[in-house]
Amino acid sequence: MLTSDQIELQYAPISKPVVWVVESAYTGELHARIGLAKRLGFGYELIPIPSGTIENYAKSLQHKFSDEVQGCSALLIITGTGEETTAEIADLRFFFDERLFTLFLASILPDDLPPRLNEYDLIASPQLVGDNIITLTGVPHTLCRAHLAKAYWQHARYFQALPKPIIGLLIGGNTRYCNGFNEAHANQFAARVATIAATLEACLVISNSRRTPATAFSALLAGLSGVEYHAFDWQDTPLDFYHGLLAHADMFIVTGDSLSMCSEAAFTGKPVLVDLSEQATEPCHREIIGKLIEYGAAKPLTAHYQPWDYVPPDPTGTIAQAVLAKLNRLQQFGDSHKYSGLNALRTIRAD
Repeated sequence: MLTSDQIELQYAPISKPVVWVVESAYTGELHARIGLAKRLGFGYELIPIPSGTIENYAKSLQHKFSDEVQGCSALLIITGTGEETTAEIADLRFFFDERLFTLFLASILPDDLPPRLNEYDLIASPQLVGDNIITLTGVPHTLCRAHLAKAYWQHARYFQALPKPIIGLLIGGNTRYCNGFNEAHANQFAARVATIAATLEACLVISNSRRTPATAFSALLAGLSGVEYHAFDWQDTPLDFYHGLLAHADMFIVTGDSLSMCSEAAFTGKPVLVDLSEQATEPCHREIIGKLIEYGAAKPLTAHYQPWDYVPPDPTGTIAQAVLAKLNRLQQFGDSHKYSGLNALRTIRAD
């Protein structure tokens, strides 16, 4: 059986599509789009977030497309949650006709769905089920097996010298709608982490993120003074070291505010304990992490821990396989609507 990193060989479309990724100021959203584009294997380019009139925006993209493409080629545009551009990208259908294939990556959707979301050819979401919807376990990310294998050897000397087992402690922080990751919460969280680390006689390797408040991070480290830990600030640490941590850690403790870090940790196939404190997570975080827990890739962080096994979910690979299969089918057989934005989608919340 082919691995998820090789699916483009199984479902490669007859002609190579042009792949554009809509930029985003939201790091997790942009990384999800780029991760998928890389997994598809056709190359990609970034295009700007829609601005100004749709006519001028579409005209600039038409010029770009005609300058870069010889002959008739499909155009795949990857967009998603973050900036609200659902209608603008849907409007491009009128300028590119049947050549356009639109894909919407939805990490966290608002309670009221964008009214024109049903015009997209495919939607990938852990919160929705229905026609032309890929229901995910976790959210897409940039990781692939090759990244983990390369990072494992790059940082083998460092991690092999540490006491075992190694717990990767992955820290998010405050979000747009939840600012409960403060010093008091960090103290409580540290006490729970320290209990597990002491019980296992484990070494903690800690990575924070751009959303981690400095005062809360300091409080967290102070609360871990009784156990061995090594802390790294994301601003001073290369990305491949984070990948090395994912490759070498024996288990993970992750804050539930970061769907990306939870999904990346679960991609390793190692035990993942998630802090789902209501003070520091939003209901949507708990809903989506709940699907990882139901799947068996994660468990809530408690004072007790027993290891377990599971088949790692690969949301990026799941989307890529669906996209490649549909492009192949459409190009081979020509569905009634070649890139089917006219077909109404049945989009309902996943139970």
